[in-house]
Amino acid sequence: MELGVHKHERVSTLYRKFGTAIYSRCRRLLKDDALAEDATQEVFVRVLRHIESAPDDATALAWIYRISTNYCLNQIRDRSRQAEPTAPDEMPEGDNTSPEVDLLDRETAMKLIRRAPEKLQEVAVLYYVDGLEQEQVATTLGISRRTVINRLQEFIERSKKFVSRDGVA
Repeated sequence: MELGVHKHERVSTLYRKFGTAIYSRCRRLLKDDALAEDATQEVFVRVLRHIESAPDDATALAWIYRISTNYCLNQIRDRSRQAEPTAPDEMPEGDNTSPEVDLLDRETAMKLIRRAPEKLQEVAVLYYVDGLEQEQVATTLGISRRTVINRLQEFIERSKKFVSRDGVA
């Protein structure tokens, strides 16, 4: 019983410290207050389930941030599978700039991210949507900076193919 109380206290402490940041993260990705509230709650339920593997307080935010990113990306993916496909002429038109410049537009980035494999989605969201530096992305995801660079490059190549194939840019 004592151990269970300790787990709940730790999660409560993490929620008090990081709940607002995680809600903001979910809100940025999901673009809906109610969905962000639900997502934040679900993220902390998952934190409770895995509290034994939670890192110390110095890196706990990055760990919870990753959980929230994965959860929100799954929600976005699930919603896009249920939604009507967007016709190419309904997508934002580029101004004859390169796909890298188009990626600076968060809406375009999210449309491209939804089409990317999961391993590329995390890196692309943190870099293009949240504006983190490559080193920060690496720290948040627990991967090397070189891996971040490689995944960003693969994301750009896939995006170029999508953009040129569907005539978005």
